[in-house]
Amino acid sequence: MSTSKIRLGIDIGGTFTDLTVYEEESGATVSLKTPTVAGDPVQGIANGLLLLREKGLTADQIHYFVHGTTIGLNTLLQRKGAKTALFVTEGFRDILHLQRLRLPVPYDFRSRLPEPLVPRSLVYPIAERMRQDGTVARALDLEQLDEAIDSAIAAKVEGIVVCFLHSYKNAEHELAAARRVKERSGGRLEVTTSAELWPQMREYERAVMAAVNLYILPTCKRYFQTLAERLLLEGVTAKPFITQSNGGLMDIGTAAEAPVRTLFSGPAGGIVGAVRAAESAGLRNVITLDMGGTSADISIIENLQPSFVQSNHLAGFPIILPAVSIFSVGAGGGSFAWIDKGGLLKVGPESVGSNPGPACYGSGDKAAMTDAFLLCGYINPDRFAAGHVRLHPELSAKALQPIADYLECDIWETADKMIQVAVANMYAELSGIIEQHGLDPRDFSLMGFGGAGPVVVSFLAEEIGADSVLIPPSPGTLCALGSLLADFAYDAVQARYEQLEQIPLSLLRGEFRKLSAQAEAWLNEQQINGLEGHSILYFMDIRYAGQAFELELPIEEKQLRRKDHRSIIKAFHELHQRQYGHHDENASLEVIQLRVRILGHTIKPGIRKIGKAEVPAEVKGQRRIICNGRSYEASIYWRSELLEGHVICGPAIVEQDDTTVLVLDGWQGRIDGHGNLVLRRGEETA
Repeated sequence: MSTSKIRLGIDIGGTFTDLTVYEEESGATVSLKTPTVAGDPVQGIANGLLLLREKGLTADQIHYFVHGTTIGLNTLLQRKGAKTALFVTEGFRDILHLQRLRLPVPYDFRSRLPEPLVPRSLVYPIAERMRQDGTVARALDLEQLDEAIDSAIAAKVEGIVVCFLHSYKNAEHELAAARRVKERSGGRLEVTTSAELWPQMREYERAVMAAVNLYILPTCKRYFQTLAERLLLEGVTAKPFITQSNGGLMDIGTAAEAPVRTLFSGPAGGIVGAVRAAESAGLRNVITLDMGGTSADISIIENLQPSFVQSNHLAGFPIILPAVSIFSVGAGGGSFAWIDKGGLLKVGPESVGSNPGPACYGSGDKAAMTDAFLLCGYINPDRFAAGHVRLHPELSAKALQPIADYLECDIWETADKMIQVAVANMYAELSGIIEQHGLDPRDFSLMGFGGAGPVVVSFLAEEIGADSVLIPPSPGTLCALGSLLADFAYDAVQARYEQLEQIPLSLLRGEFRKLSAQAEAWLNEQQINGLEGHSILYFMDIRYAGQAFELELPIEEKQLRRKDHRSIIKAFHELHQRQYGHHDENASLEVIQLRVRILGHTIKPGIRKIGKAEVPAEVKGQRRIICNGRSYEASIYWRSELLEGHVICGPAIVEQDDTTVLVLDGWQGRIDGHGNLVLRRGEETA
């Protein structure tokens, strides 16, 4: 690579920190992995920069830096967030405890709602009241507010959440309360107001999201500050940008104030990268499997468009922000096996505890999925993570022996059973998601990425009946590449909550123009150099009158310039028919809110071409592997030497620096012109 400017994308996972570098002048990309440093993820980034220096790349060449993070996610899951108080409208003190009065698992009467992030003793009712239309029913009681602030300060909270009734229509009281908190605490307390974060109806969900934001805010803010300082120390002067849950980007200052927007940051970057990989392979419908060290996640891409949701659940809490639709379907490479009380073999994160990692890393003593992959012959212990991490098969065997003894199997059979159990768990979850979305798996290819996805994706493809599997050129670092492919994104929102036909189209045009101006102001505040323009998208969150939930309806500007609402109404009926299989042309429509999404288009790495093969792929050796109870001699190939047209016949192992690809017996694969490995079942590819 030359000495010209480079763009760097980084994704920090639970096991590895992934880096992808794009050199703008030559168009070349380089991907690297380094172990994540537990307790100090910034050190993992520093270690990655050291690897770049070994490749001849210096920190002063980096002029664009983007980063996917799990800091907020881990803080919430581990319940290690800030001590927080909550100010609510008088009469709503128990909003976080009442929740939605639904069992988390409807068929399990022992399932319990999550414990609120704010204890009842730190929830303060404040005399004030906004009506549903945003008019003031009762003025904010400043004397009572001051008493609550003083009490919260005495309780030594780190921050205060303010969530008043109907503030999504009028945030005046919330903003006044926030100013009062800052004044009375001398600026020492963090404050999150629910309407500033996301002005949407549903008081419980808005209160929870604001509470989550403040709960993780101090930890995230400290991390982002440490990151910025350490990057400068390492010689990186580029302003850091952070990946959001919606697959877009924002600057580090925005992320520090609204870390709830980063909860699904890393996985969302992977989906952005997956769309590019599918496009390069000529595939439009793909189900992705992202399997890393801690979890296995799937997402659905239809017609080269990722699916989005307006609300996610995390640790039992609703997060009502637009996000890439991602479903957790199983265990990751660092998840462990155990025998449950019923004598059944289980695989998952439940038994992780404080164990530091798979036994083969030399730091743990429990058998993890990575240990099973190693013992079944899928992984080369000398080439794992480009040789930067040495694996120890003997430690894997020792950790697995107690389970093998219980099952009365040898350790290799037991490792194979572990993988079968994990795949069965993923199939059970995935089949439910496919049915829920009304999809035919034969219309989709599976894509495996993440460090462990390419190892197990073919097993899953066999289970669901998919005919093809796509493995991108650098699947282990696809999330880091995705962060480089992401655009800057922001949603400006205006609550309406009225019947569509009662809103004049001229008024709708005016509201969308105001929201567009707000979105453009946000993009300007990001201070991004080198954007390749921007685009603006209009949406209505709309439903039939009387429904409990709404659909996101894309709106074209020409629909707002027509004489009446008929084109919008027709579009909603069609959307409802696609989503639910029916529609009601006689029902009136309610507009819940208007939204404008701005996309600031970034400079992106191109889709690279590779050379054509003139001779068959070279077999680098043979290795015994175990798959589904059978033993095979698998041919070994090196991904770095595979060219367009090379054919791989299973059973085979394709080794590369960031992952390992398992090609099952009866499957064949071909390398396409962009370096993708496309596997097909039972078909000649030569």
